[in-house]
Parts: sequence; structure tokens; C-alpha cells
Amino acid sequence: MSYYRKMFFAFASVSLVFTLLLETIFMSLYWIPSKRQFSQGLDQTARQASEFTDIRLRTPQEMGLMVNLSEYTPKYLSGSLSNYERLKFINFITYMSGITPTLKAEMAVTRFDDDFVIMRNSTGNLDFFRSSFHIPEEMLNRTIEQFKESPNETLQLLHVQDDSGQNMVVLAFCQWVGQLQPLYIFNAYNIQQFFHMKALSEGTLAVYYDNRLVAAEGRLNMEQVNKLLHKGTNYSDMEIHYAASSLPGFRYVYLAEPQHVLTPVLMWMIGAGLAALAASIGITMLITKGMYKPIRSVLQTTGQVTNRDEIAHIRDTIVSLHMDVEEMSQVLVKNKASQEYNTLYNLLIGVIAPEQAEEALAPFPHLKVEGPFSVVVLRYTETDPFTGFSRSITYDAKQRLAHTLQQYLAANPFFRLMDMNYDMQAIIIQGKWSEGMTDGLKNIIIGVEPEYGLDINAFIPPFCEKLLDIPLSYRQGIKMVDASEYLGSSAKVMNWEEADTSLKNTVYYPLHVEQNVINSVIHGKTAIWQSAVNEIIDTNIHERSASLSSLSVMLGGTLNRLMDGSGAAGLDLFQEQANIIDISFRSCRTYEELRQQTLQAFGVLASWFAAEQEKSDSGLAAKMLAYVHEHHMQEITLLDLADYLNLSRNYVSTLFKSSTGRNFKDYISEYRHSKACQLIRENSDMKIKEVAELVGCNTDALSRLFVRYSGMVPNDYRKQVILGEDSDNR
Repeated sequence: MSYYRKMFFAFASVSLVFTLLLETIFMSLYWIPSKRQFSQGLDQTARQASEFTDIRLRTPQEMGLMVNLSEYTPKYLSGSLSNYERLKFINFITYMSGITPTLKAEMAVTRFDDDFVIMRNSTGNLDFFRSSFHIPEEMLNRTIEQFKESPNETLQLLHVQDDSGQNMVVLAFCQWVGQLQPLYIFNAYNIQQFFHMKALSEGTLAVYYDNRLVAAEGRLNMEQVNKLLHKGTNYSDMEIHYAASSLPGFRYVYLAEPQHVLTPVLMWMIGAGLAALAASIGITMLITKGMYKPIRSVLQTTGQVTNRDEIAHIRDTIVSLHMDVEEMSQVLVKNKASQEYNTLYNLLIGVIAPEQAEEALAPFPHLKVEGPFSVVVLRYTETDPFTGFSRSITYDAKQRLAHTLQQYLAANPFFRLMDMNYDMQAIIIQGKWSEGMTDGLKNIIIGVEPEYGLDINAFIPPFCEKLLDIPLSYRQGIKMVDASEYLGSSAKVMNWEEADTSLKNTVYYPLHVEQNVINSVIHGKTAIWQSAVNEIIDTNIHERSASLSSLSVMLGGTLNRLMDGSGAAGLDLFQEQANIIDISFRSCRTYEELRQQTLQAFGVLASWFAAEQEKSDSGLAAKMLAYVHEHHMQEITLLDLADYLNLSRNYVSTLFKSSTGRNFKDYISEYRHSKACQLIRENSDMKIKEVAELVGCNTDALSRLFVRYSGMVPNDYRKQVILGEDSDNR
């Protein structure tokens, strides 16, 4: 209510001048809180000013950390950079200076001994650097020598002047990155950039390093600050506030004049106004309320009444609302794009059923374009099997290829590039894929591969007439990817016609599909392994002229691996299944017979896995409850229980809730409440504090448990117990 107070005191001052009594009230009600508010304001000003400067002091260290991340920094320090690497390193420094959050006049990076300096937008020698930063040669040499003589001192402040005579501060930072030669980083600020001048309009900020004054700005200069704080001068009439720094060795001191006391003239005016005090105070209150009423209405509209400047608050509220609306608009745009991407992704992988596809695409009218459509599957593989697969390299290669493809296919009216997983992408474009586009894609791939050391292949399945049919085209592309491992083709871009000829008379049974079957059988995901088995058999029926016996051997091998790996090989799980004559499936005469026996055999094995898991879960549930009952008087958490069982926290949480019907926190709270009730019933004289300690919580927590589960506090519950005992005795 800052404006209300201002108006009230403005009008009340006319009345206050008539009486000394009202001045006493004013001094007690206004001066004391005003003094405290003034001190708090100085604290805030000191904090703002010190944080503002501290961020600038931290900038060289942050830049040093970023420079340390560059792969070119060690080479630069050792002098082994090639011309190309030098250019990359310069670009890195330029980019790094652009993302530094604090405003600075100039920055530079140099070894100093090679007479080469990298600045924000240029490079040059030391003379050019000193001229740009206005650093005298003697000062620069002395700074470098001081870094060499004191390795622990990594940051120095240099006071210089630019060509117009304006004062500047240059931060010199010595960064060691594991080389014999250090890297020097310089940041130049003018005084307005290095100090928070608005915060220093009424005071002075002094910067100390190792108890040595290195900079000062505000109403006092460095000489005056030294005289006040270091030469024994009495500064009791100054307000002094100290602030720490996030950098070792630095600290801040903020000096300001104290708040002034009321003047004798004002006190004389107060004594002269006793006669008109009552009427003037009443009129003042009425006028103030009437004038403040519109402002208060506006504040209530914003949802809160503030104690600070109302006009500033209203302005900040409007700015905040504008920013919120703008941010919400950006979020909605990003969310819409993310929803479109997720819908296309789910449509491609088959998560969206065909009958639901048109409804899923309805919220995106710009996807309603005429066909045909072509789908291209891109696969990234490592060229050296001993180095392992680097996802970061693959990500960089994807970004480079995506950028090139966007330029190459920019003229296409519909173009989408989807990340399917870490080593695979899918391209969707409008129109049929042509031979010219194949050649262009091949050249793009060949241009990207050598830089990242990857083998990139493209697979072009048959086109589809409608966007709703792209899942079928994508699945055909995935089949081409699966089959490429044994087709023996070295083509960078493979068409469906080339692959279809090679796929004839081969068995479709990819390794990842078998892994999917094994994992889903073990974890009881019936729909997944049944769908995978049906896909294997249907593909071999409709798209391959494969040998039934070969597929039978493969499926039988999968079943045997499941049994051997789980320890079920020694069990006669199929003794009651008369239809399963030979679990190797070699006795099957038709694909349908193979399908039925495979589904039945995997179903038996999945049931056995589920039963074994249920036995294991039952034993674990008993252990969990026993642990809780034994340690409920201690401060135990779900993480303690997971460590005790040597299981993951998420698994223990899920199993605990499925076993007890409650989560861990609710169960132990209810158990502690029941134990507390039992203790009170058995010994009604026991103190509530003792009861709380015996059940593993404090008195406040125990009171909340009783209110939650009994609807009363522990003392009321004890009274009920005592009254019940007296009734029984009578």
C-alpha cells in the first residue's frame, strides 16, 4: 500500500504540524518501521549490486569451462592446430562469446606467447589486442608475470581508459587445461556494464580480493573507501553492508549514508497545529480513501494487494501477463508441432489402428494433402564393430543429414523427417520417389558418411496412395532393413524391386523380432508375442516362398532357448498338451499347423513364467511387510526398503501397492497409528511424546495421523479410552 501511505502522509503532514502529540505517534508508528525498511532496502541494494558485479567476475571462469570442453583447446595450447582446426576453434570462441549471459564490451582468448589473439569477431596480434582493450604494454606484461609468479591467483582486475577517457575494467583470467602453457581469457567492461549503476546511485560498492581493495564505484572513490575502512577513520555515521562472493578470495562492501532524522522545522509545525488536529485528520482520511479507492480496485483486479509501489506492481503485472500470453502462445505452437510429430510417429509404427487413423489426423488440417506418398527409411550403422556405437556421433550425423535433406527437398510441398530410434529415421514426402531423387539422396549420404565414420543406407519401399497407408509402406521398409544384412548388397540406396527379388525363397525371421518374442513371453505381454509370431508366419506365407521346415527349426530354436535360459528345460511343461507332439515343431505340415503349435507352446511357457513370478512376488511381499513391522519405529523410507531387498525403488513401490492395496507412505502411516492406539489402550498414563517415539514419529506427526484416521487428537483418544475403562468398571 505504498501509494496509500504516500497520499495519507502527504495530507496528514498538514495536520501533524499542529501538534507535538501527533508527532510522537508519527515517530513511533512510522520512523521505527521506516528505519527497518530503509535498512532492508540497503541490504537489497547491496545484494543487487554485489550479485550484478559477481556475475561479471564469474564470466571468465564460465568461459574457461566452456573453452575447456573444446577438443581444439589442447591442440591450440600445444601449437598443433591445423588451419582448418584453427578456424573451427575461432568459430567456437566466437559462438561461445555470443551465448555468454552477461553483457560485455569485448572478449579475447590467447596463449600470449604466440602473438595471436582470438577476439569476439576478429583475430589479431597482441598489439591489436592491447589497442582494442586499451591495456598498456607494461600493465599487460606485469599481469602475465603475476599469473606466472602466483599460479593460485587466476583472476586479476585491470583498470584502464578507452580513447574517450571513459573508465573500463578488464578481467584477466588464467585458465589451466592440462597443458604446460595456460590459456588467458580477457573480458572488457565499461564502468556502467561492470557495476549496477542504478543500485549505486545512493551508495558505493567496494570489491576486495584477498583483503585488498581492487575496485570501487559509487559516491566514493577507491581512495576514500580505503581511508574509511583501512586507516582507522570513524565511519559510525555510515551504513556498511557486507556481501560474500561466489568466487574464492572476493568479497564486497556496500557503503551508504544513514537515513536522516526529522527536521526541527517539522517539529515546530507540529506544535503549531493542535487546534485543527481532529478535523484535519478526519478530512485527511476521507480524502485519502477516496483517492486510493480506484487504485485499490485495480489491485484487487490483479488478484492481490501489494506492500510495494502499486503503480510499479500494476505495470509489472501487465508485463508479466503479456509475457505469459506470449509464452503460452509459443508453448501452444510447440505443443501442436509435437502432437503432429507424435501422431505421425504413432501412425508409422502402427500404434494407431487403421480405423482410428483418420480421426487421429483430423486435428491437423495441413496434413490433409493429396497423395501419392513415398516413405524412405534411413539406417545408421558403425563401420568399425570394435569401437562400439556412439549415439552422440549418430545424433550429429542425423542433424547434418536432416539439414542437407531440408535444403534438397525444400521444393516438395510435403516433407517430414522422423526420428524412429537412435539408429533409424524415416522420410515422408508427397509424390513418387524418382531415379533423380535416388541419385541426389545417394550423393548426400556419401557426402555425410566420411565426416562421421558411419555407414548410412536408405531403403525405399513401394509408395502409397494416401497418408493413412504409410504404416504399410514403413513396415515394408523395415523388412528391407532387416533383410539387408543377408542380401549382400552394397547399394547406398535400395529400391523395393531390388530387395524383393533377393527376398524370394528366404525365411523372414529377424533377430530383433525374436528378441521381442522372448522378452514379451518372459514378462507376460501376451498380445505382443502373439502379434510377433503372427507377423513372422504371415510374412513368410504372403511375401516369401520360404521353406516351412526352415521356419519350424527357427521357431523351435527360440522355444528351446527360452526353456534353457529359464531353467524350465528339465520340467515336463507340455505333458498335458496333447496337440504339441514335438516342441521343435518339425512335425508341422502346414503353416497354420505351425502357427497353432507355436502359439500354444509359447502360451504354456508364458503361463509358467507368470506362475514363477507370482511365487517370487508373494515371498517378497511377506519380506516387505515384515521389514516395515520390525522397523516402523525408525525413520524408514521406500528407498531403505528397496536397499534391504536389493531391488529397484520403482519395482518395490509397484509390488508393495499391488500386495497391500496402498502405497508405502499410507501403509506405514496407518500402521503407526494402529500401534499408537494399541499403546494408549494398554497404558493410558503413557505420555503422548513417549507414544510418538515408540511408533517412529514426533508429536506433531502423531497428531496429524490421529486426526486423519481417528478424527481426533491423541489426548482426546486417550480420554475416550479412560472413559471407556471407567464405564466398564461401573
